[in-house]
Amino acid sequence: MTRLVNIVITSLCWIQLVRAIDVNAVFHNPNDILYVNPVAGQITLKTKRGSVIKADIVIDSQSVNMEIIHQEEQFEYFVANLNRFDTTLTYHFILRSAQDTIKFPVSGTFKAKAPLFETPRWASGKTYYTIFPDGFYNGNLTNDPLNKLTWGEKPENWRPYGGDLPGIRQKIAYIDSLNPDIILLQPIFSALSNHKLDPIDYMTLDPSFGDTLDLKTLIDEVHKKDKRIVLNVTFTHTGNDFPVFTDIVNKGALSKYVDWYIIDEIPITTSPPNYECWRSDYRFPKLNLHNSEVINYLISYLDYWKRFGFDGFYIGESKTIDADFVKIVRQHLKSKYPDILLLGSGSLPVKGEGFDGCPNWALTDLIIKYFIQNTITTSEFDSSLRNLLFFNPPQSNCINQITLSTNDRRICHIAKGSIVKNLFAFIFTFCGSPVIVYGDEVGMSESARLNLGSFTWDTEAQNRELLNEIKELIKIRKTNPQISQKHFFTLYVNDINKVYAYDRGGLIVVLNSSDAQSFVRVPAWDGVYIDLLSGEKLIADSQVLRLSIDPKSYRILRRET
Repeated sequence: MTRLVNIVITSLCWIQLVRAIDVNAVFHNPNDILYVNPVAGQITLKTKRGSVIKADIVIDSQSVNMEIIHQEEQFEYFVANLNRFDTTLTYHFILRSAQDTIKFPVSGTFKAKAPLFETPRWASGKTYYTIFPDGFYNGNLTNDPLNKLTWGEKPENWRPYGGDLPGIRQKIAYIDSLNPDIILLQPIFSALSNHKLDPIDYMTLDPSFGDTLDLKTLIDEVHKKDKRIVLNVTFTHTGNDFPVFTDIVNKGALSKYVDWYIIDEIPITTSPPNYECWRSDYRFPKLNLHNSEVINYLISYLDYWKRFGFDGFYIGESKTIDADFVKIVRQHLKSKYPDILLLGSGSLPVKGEGFDGCPNWALTDLIIKYFIQNTITTSEFDSSLRNLLFFNPPQSNCINQITLSTNDRRICHIAKGSIVKNLFAFIFTFCGSPVIVYGDEVGMSESARLNLGSFTWDTEAQNRELLNEIKELIKIRKTNPQISQKHFFTLYVNDINKVYAYDRGGLIVVLNSSDAQSFVRVPAWDGVYIDLLSGEKLIADSQVLRLSIDPKSYRILRRET
């Protein structure tokens, strides 16, 4: 009998221990913007899944309930949504399980130390139109490069077409009719290629694009249309004909610039290259962004080009950029121009001390896998989207660019038929800043490596239906500003019928990416909803909105009453 009692007591103690909260299974880092985001007013706590049933944050003796916002297989994240705060904030947590209550930290308090991550409000959730000047429009035939292709010819390697800055200015009315918010102007520095991603000089404008007066006139015209303009500055690498690099090639170890690049050994060899290169291409030697001389050199040119009136810079093109370099650039630019937009091709520095945002290439990959390749389910797509949103600051989520085309491949080359409309419907209704690459809106599909071809100005050759669809999506985005904000909530996921629905602050988006019509029941507040594309009115009753959706199509619904 005694042995039985001991077994019972031991079992009860074991149950008590299992139900107790292990402080080692609770994690919080006040230095990390994932856990402490002063500008967004968010504080996050990570716990072992199921170990905590209730969490509160205590600030100045005031307790605020935290909600589980995100879950993983082994962990879940409690979030407190507060008003904006600063780095003087101190706090602790009270955690409860079925049988236990603890204070965390066990002694003392946490102090918010994460950076105040300010991003320009004017750039949140805006639509970009990105232009490579050479392929957009030729406005001045007298400055054309000698080896140019005929306008409309199939893209061929790095051969140019003759487009220029006067050409963009002459087509500003067309851009205005599309109505993007921001023009992303691709590189304009002197270079021998069509794309100018291989700069010879950061000081001079390529003569085939025009002169500085052409540039200033274009920027002024863009601003008159109440739009912004951002310049792509290729600061991660240069061309191999950049004077500093050629000095190293010619002088070897005697060159005073030998530390400006990431070189394995001297002398320089190009086949294979014995130095780090963008795209593993010897024509794009990577700069050493740890070198203070290089950093100061590059920053001086940002100041120079800012004086022309650019509203921001995109620093690319490498997907990995030294975080310390970006931090220095941010400190320099933001101290002088607090409202400047700083974008970059690398995502790692988007942690409060680097870029305001970047192209969301992980999202681009998901979009292609789901809509085009059909290699992931709707559930997997939804789960991955929520992961992407949660593990990035909401400020950058709204600024991060959503791109369908790349510098080598147009989206209409790999996406055919009506699914293209779903692609654009998604990027224009998801969190972030949708990007239209010049020509995508009219269905251009041909491209070559770093050459997206010449714009199709012949309206008979354009996909006018797609153009009008994108114009309507931009209009919907502008007239419903909640789409530009951080709010996103999954409403409906159907793996069998491949139907996906989500809420964007009161707008319901339904996407059918299958080949069959579907009838769906979407959770919704009772009331009358209007389809913003067709004008059809639907009624939600008992918190269910019943609707049909055609194959490979979408619906955007707004609650009217």
